[in-house]
This record gives sequence, structure tokens and C-alpha cells, in this order.
Amino acid sequence: MKHSMWRRGTLVSAAAMLVLTASVAEAQRMATSVKPADLPPAVRALQQGGLVVVSGDLPAPKGMKGWAAYKGQQPIALYSSDDGKQVIIGSMFDAAGYDVTRDPLERAVGPAISGVLWGQLQQSNWIRDGSPNAKRVVYVFSDPNCPYCTRLWSDMRPWVKSGKVQVRHIMVGILTPTSLGKAAAILASKDPSEALNQHEVAQTSAGGFLTSMHVKLPDNLGVQPLTTIPDKVKAKLIANEQLMASLDANATPAIYWQGENGEIRSTLGANPALLPSIMGSK
Repeated sequence: MKHSMWRRGTLVSAAAMLVLTASVAEAQRMATSVKPADLPPAVRALQQGGLVVVSGDLPAPKGMKGWAAYKGQQPIALYSSDDGKQVIIGSMFDAAGYDVTRDPLERAVGPAISGVLWGQLQQSNWIRDGSPNAKRVVYVFSDPNCPYCTRLWSDMRPWVKSGKVQVRHIMVGILTPTSLGKAAAILASKDPSEALNQHEVAQTSAGGFLTSMHVKLPDNLGVQPLTTIPDKVKAKLIANEQLMASLDANATPAIYWQGENGEIRSTLGANPALLPSIMGSK
């Protein structure tokens, strides 16, 4: 069976997302931008518009200077003129058709983007699943009515129960009319971790919807949706969905973790074959 995930009500095939090849330690060191005073006027104007410039060491033609920058999760290469009054945005290719910008740009901005991304995940409104002392942390954007989120939750049990992995569920309510109310009910409970656990146990006990070729959204299973959502809880859910959208992770489950060398990786879907890479050894 092809493993899939839910995207705002539409079933799509699982696909890999952005891989940010930068260690967390290096990310903390390089997350600061170049000071405006050190930038030529044209580049400084772009920085004032929200662009973050992290390096002036990109390879560039004679008479120009290359700058590595990013905005959101998007790496951007800049080439300023010798007098600094003009700037060109884009990749540079050599006579053989090779993109000489890509690798240096990724090396320069990867740590900065990674640091920002991991910090955003850490500060989101997540629910802990597993030991607070676990050395490995995995973030998952989850919808309470997403059957593939439940499949992922179930497949992750050996790692969570061993105490080696802590999964942090960032709840969103985007799939069905009851998703938002259910996500709110879990977040508003006295013990969100236990509420999420009970919900997923109820979902898992149904069983059939995870193996059937015709997936049925389990609106009547698990936690009952809140009809009136407290403002504080609503604000948390809005913030979670905004973070998800900013990462272009418009499907659930969306998973973020650190690779063997501390690099930040992400993927969509509930593919069991990826779990050893995501969760580590059992």
C-alpha cells in the first residue's frame, strides 16, 4: 500500500520536504546577519525590506561581489555592482552550465535557516509524547482527524515507550469541520499529553480505517470537539497553523528531526521505512 498523508482534505502521495544540512550548534553561531553598515547601498535596501544577509563570500564575476541571504526558508543569492548601487538576484552559471551559486549558498545560509527553524519549532505550542528526559526530539504537525497521523503515532510507540525519543505534537485543525474543535479539546484539557494519548488509542482501536483502501475520516472517534474554543487555545492553534504554513508544510503529518550530525531534516507522511532514520535505534 502506498503510504500517504492528508493535505487540507485531499489525499496525496508522500514526498520528501526540505533538508537543511546544518548542525544546530553551527546554526546558533551563524544565525546573525551582516551589519547594515557593512553592506553596499543596494543590498542594504533589500535587508531593510526583510531580507537577511549572512555572508559576502559567494563567488562572483570580476567587478561584482556575491552575498548569501535568505527570507523565510528561501535561500537567496545577491550580486552587487562594484559601486554597490545596483544588485542582481539569482543564480550564476559557468561556461559548462554548472550552477556555481547553489552549493556555496546552501553552506552559507543553511546554518542560519536551520537555527531559526528549530527555534520556531521549540517555541511552538506542542504536546509532549514520551519521556521529558529523552535525548532525541521529533516534532510532528498533527491533525486529530488525520488517519495517517494516527498511523504514525502507533508506529512510533516502540521508540517512545523505550524512553529514547520524545515526540512533540504541534496540533492543528485543518482537515474536517470537527478537526479544530478536537485539537482545541486536547490542548484545553488538564493533561494534554494524556488527552492526546487517549484520543490516539481510541483512533487506533478502530483499526479498519488505517488499512482500508477507502479511508474514512474518524469524526466520531476519540476526543469530542469543543463547540466553544477559549481565546487562549484558539490563539495557540492559529499560531501553530501559521507556523505550518510558513514552512510550506501544508499536509499532515509533517515531521521534523535532527540527523546523525545534527542537521535538521523533514518529511511528509507516515512511511514506516523512514522511522529508523527519524527515530534512531529502538
